[in-house]
Amino acid sequence: MKVFWRVLVVLSIGLGATACMEKETVPQEGIFVVWKTPVMKYADQGFLYHEKEKLRLEIYASGQPVMQLTVTPTQVCTSGLCMSKEQFNLRYLSPDYPKDTLEKILNGEPVFGGEGMERKREGFTQRVKKAGRYEIEYSVLNGSIVFRDTINQILIKIQKRG
Repeated sequence: MKVFWRVLVVLSIGLGATACMEKETVPQEGIFVVWKTPVMKYADQGFLYHEKEKLRLEIYASGQPVMQLTVTPTQVCTSGLCMSKEQFNLRYLSPDYPKDTLEKILNGEPVFGGEGMERKREGFTQRVKKAGRYEIEYSVLNGSIVFRDTINQILIKIQKRG
């Protein structure tokens, strides 16, 4: 019986200590998102969460989540369906894109290794072309991210709020 009480005391102390610890907050940004591809179309408010090893994009309509994307170092999950980054590009973007394209866009970083990049005081712009494959205009300026590929009919626009 003494062992039971000792275990109970240790568990109580442990649970009490963890309850007092600060919870790690996940940095988030309120955003307005336009996501238009031949397969997916959304335009509404959302949140972009920057977690340790992943990014999470949530888009809401009428206060209800309508799309959730999670990007990890190895895969992309869309509302529960996970696939490699290459599979995601093949299905939702373009198989000709580097596998880290979506992650770079969500982070507001240069794509395609910085090809065609022009630095601006407020950020940068990029123009990247490959005949018949993609024609990309990409800008990260003043808290606004706009990725447009006219050949593949893709528009991803993220406007940070606040």
